[in-house]
Amino acid sequence: MKKKKLTKAEINEKLLDKYKVNLEELNYDALRQFKEKIKDLSDTRQKGKVKYKIWDIIVVSFLAILGNCNDWQEIREFAIAKKSWLKNFLMLTGGIPSAITYKRVFSIIKPEELENICVLFAQDVLKLFSSKRDIMNIDGKTDNRSKRNENDIRDKIKSLNVLNVYSNNLGLCIASEKIEDKTNEITTIPKILERINVKGNIITWDALNTQKSNVEMVINLKGDYVVPIKLNQENFYNDLVLYFNDTQLEIIKANGIGKAYTKEIEKSHSAIITYEYFQTDDISWYYDLKNWKGIKSFGAVKKTIEKNGNKTIEMRYYISSLYIDIETFSKAIRQHWNVENKLHWHLDFTFKQDDNSTMDKNALLNLQILKKLCLAFLNDVKSIYNRSLKLIRFRLSLSYETEILRFFNILAH
Repeated sequence: MKKKKLTKAEINEKLLDKYKVNLEELNYDALRQFKEKIKDLSDTRQKGKVKYKIWDIIVVSFLAILGNCNDWQEIREFAIAKKSWLKNFLMLTGGIPSAITYKRVFSIIKPEELENICVLFAQDVLKLFSSKRDIMNIDGKTDNRSKRNENDIRDKIKSLNVLNVYSNNLGLCIASEKIEDKTNEITTIPKILERINVKGNIITWDALNTQKSNVEMVINLKGDYVVPIKLNQENFYNDLVLYFNDTQLEIIKANGIGKAYTKEIEKSHSAIITYEYFQTDDISWYYDLKNWKGIKSFGAVKKTIEKNGNKTIEMRYYISSLYIDIETFSKAIRQHWNVENKLHWHLDFTFKQDDNSTMDKNALLNLQILKKLCLAFLNDVKSIYNRSLKLIRFRLSLSYETEILRFFNILAH
């Protein structure tokens, strides 16, 4: 009798069965390790009045977020439903806090402390280490529903705006810095550069942050940069537009000394998109060169979109501290969008961060940091589950106590 051919779904379930774990076999070491790290957080509450341990609140929230919870009330409902199971590795002194208490405790935590713990925990569990040169993307994210209009009892409250650094080598957000209401991304860049290991790595950001002082700081920290020039640096931009004319692009295409070129073609629905990357060390002509520290090359990207017989062309211009290296140059430009596609998009789509209406910026930022930790773990198991991150969270929620065992078993392999 001919053996029935398994469907893709059945094959995937058989693969998942290899990681199945019985309740009595669970090793809680990873969660206990996280709890121990959380104990190092500063706690400004009066010791005699503390009813709920800070590590209980953080660990429960982390597990709840993995299990498809996105806000304070959902986290509390998770804690109530899973209380017996949670007591395998948490004391839960004082019982289960209210949703308001969860938010209040998150509001007193120092985000930088929590983030450092989460990044180290992710690196330990996922065994993340890379000696390769990293490309780090810096970009801002706004949580739109956290804003409030002015009324009779309060002033206008702006949305939470956070500057994030995404490490392509590690595949996670390694630093977040809140942009204060009266400042902007430009002045926040130096703060976040001080917190990351710039030395030997390549930094990218959007055109808004391409400022002489920010470029200088990257060089002073012994890093490199590949950053765009747009109309916020109007004279520089116009000079680059004039320089990268059709004749100059053809000269660079010839790959002469001090020039480099490469292209990529991709299909998107009914369109064919061609990306052409140009890099040159012919920069001495620029009159203000000495005030842009570390510049070694100029570059351009020509994007050609062909669809239904129509053709459109877009040009973008870059400055870089890299010597001629078209592969690294083009890779840095392409990977810059990872901070949006692999981090910000998931925070809003997978974790509903943009729907959270919490006004307390500190609480909301700390919740976002935990979601970034969960995102790193979910990405690590995605290839085994063969599902979207959203569906993995949903699957965890259906039978949490048993499915989370498999989840952590996959992480351990």
